[in-house]
Amino acid sequence: MVTAVMLFSVFTSCSSDEDVVEDKFTAQTFNTWSKVVFGYGSMFDAGETLNVSDSKATFHSDTWGDGTFTVSELKKNADGSYSLIGSGTITMAGHGGAKDYEATITGNIANSAKTFTISIPSVMGGTVLNATVGEMPMAAAIDGTYKGGTYVNSKYFLHYQPTENEKVVIKANDALDAASLSYTSETWGAFTFETVSVTKNNDGSFTLSAEGKTLMPGMNGESKEYAATFEGTLTDGALVATFSVPAVMGGTTVYFNAADFDEVLAESQSK
Repeated sequence: MVTAVMLFSVFTSCSSDEDVVEDKFTAQTFNTWSKVVFGYGSMFDAGETLNVSDSKATFHSDTWGDGTFTVSELKKNADGSYSLIGSGTITMAGHGGAKDYEATITGNIANSAKTFTISIPSVMGGTVLNATVGEMPMAAAIDGTYKGGTYVNSKYFLHYQPTENEKVVIKANDALDAASLSYTSETWGAFTFETVSVTKNNDGSFTLSAEGKTLMPGMNGESKEYAATFEGTLTDGALVATFSVPAVMGGTTVYFNAADFDEVLAESQSK
């Protein structure tokens, strides 16, 4: 009987230890990207890191700063995933220097997907970073508004009408599996491309192309639609591109952010 009691005690002790090991969360560092939603719109953020332990979570983004959170709950769920709740601050650099903002973090850590939500109520009407572990979809990676100078070449003229501060807008769809592009010029019309083809290169840049149209104003005040193509390269947040309209003036091309734009602009201003 004594032997049986001892064996039962040993068995119970081993089972308890195994349960503790199984339920204990091992500190991990995750590479994340975020869809950031704030009071005035939304954007995407890449290259983030998030370290999570059972007592603390730390976050870093070159755009949104550094967050430190005390974990109040890290619970293992029935499906084997973990639920995270924490609160703390994010330090952001602004025009007046670095400033701390109160923030909260929640998350779900599963084998299939790992997602986190960081809320910063007092920044830009309420800012929420929806962070996901893994590589950012290409449609999200190219999403943004890109500024640059333009000039136009055609069969009949070169370096026509250099213009500063033009804008190209690339917008990812809600599913993040495709992106559209738009560009509006007072002279050459409104260019629209419903689907942009994207290739990620070995150096981290993106090669873009699309077929679409431009609605170009005419001499009589009426606009006419022409087929147009787009080609571009996106490197470190800078877009270099061309918009081509084959049927206009023997072939017309708008150059966006061309390497010689400053030279062309200076030449036009000296005349």
